[in-house]
Amino acid sequence: MAWLEERSINREVHLGHVEAELLQQAKRFEETEAELTGDAIDAYDAGFKDALAQVTYAHPEMDTSPFAASNRVVNRHIVSRLLPF
Repeated sequence: MAWLEERSINREVHLGHVEAELLQQAKRFEETEAELTGDAIDAYDAGFKDALAQVTYAHPEMDTSPFAASNRVVNRHIVSRLLPF
């Protein structure tokens, strides 16, 4: 009987370690996800700015101030888009 109690205690201790490790991994995953999301947003923004610079170079007389990566075209008008972040 003592052996079963000791084994049960050891299993509970092991379970506690596994749960702690799982929490650490979940935290690292969330941090990595946030970092990758930020990197993707930065890359998208940089690409948009590069494309806009090309338009400005090809058409220097053109006013590009209404253009933004977060805008979209609706019924032939440029409108702001609400971003999910």
